Amino acid sequence: MLKGRNPLDWFRKQDLEPQIYRVTCTKCNYSEKLELENDLMRVLSNPDVDHSQDPRVVSELPALCPACAAKLKRERIPVKLRY
Repeated sequence: MLKGRNPLDWFRKQDLEPQIYRVTCTKCNYSEKLELENDLMRVLSNPDVDHSQDPRVVSELPALCPACAAKLKRERIPVKLRY
């Protein structure tokens, strides 16, 4: 065991990682990137930066396609943060 390190730090860092999903519809080619809202960490938007490529932040993932009301396929995009 390393001195001065808590072995449970990894679990706390895991909560801070953003959860980004790619949501797609198989019927109508609808596709969007969504990020689940994280209550532990808030990121403020910088007005000097273009945020058009950022995923939309939602509290829960949608189950149905907004265009054709078919079931959506959810795929999590892995994001690893280094501390």
